[in-house]
Amino acid sequence: MIASLRGKLLQLEIDRLVVEVSGVGYEVMIPFPLHLECKDKISSEIFLHTLHSITDRGQRLFGFSSKKDRELFELIKSLHGIGELTALKILSFFQADDLYQIAKADDKKTLEKIPKVKGKTSEKILFEIKQNLKKFEMFLNEGTTEFSIVDRETDLATLALIQLGFDEKTATKQVTDAKKTNPGLSASDIVKQVITGTK
Repeated sequence: MIASLRGKLLQLEIDRLVVEVSGVGYEVMIPFPLHLECKDKISSEIFLHTLHSITDRGQRLFGFSSKKDRELFELIKSLHGIGELTALKILSFFQADDLYQIAKADDKKTLEKIPKVKGKTSEKILFEIKQNLKKFEMFLNEGTTEFSIVDRETDLATLALIQLGFDEKTATKQVTDAKKTNPGLSASDIVKQVITGTK
């Protein structure tokens, strides 16, 4: 099994990258925060913690910046009915403490900030997290990496705009401009401001 990769970053997209290791290019699926980390690293060496998934449908490599992120991905995808790609999408938006608080507050609306996670899908994800709160408590008690709330809202807004059809450069600029006007805006407020053109 492939547990990690170190090599040159050849290609970077929103949800995947290609890293060259000893002349072999590996395509790796990634969460959005890792995409942001790698934006300025094309042709540079990167290191990824990876999860090598082998199923009857084929093989996939998933990449993460830390072991903790990889463990959280494994925890989310282990929940009943939540597949790998849905788990990756959730990890693009939320960390373990976010998911724990969402479940404790029965906060389906926050979960629905994830594009295309609405109605029965968000209800199912919320139900599964609530059923497994003890697992999240154990995960959190082991300690998690620090993550700025401001940065998280910025990342959420950027990803949401990209999902709505904005190119990455435009989405990043629009979010940056919105944050300059009002640094305390939530991700949903930033998106609304960009779409409606309000200040």
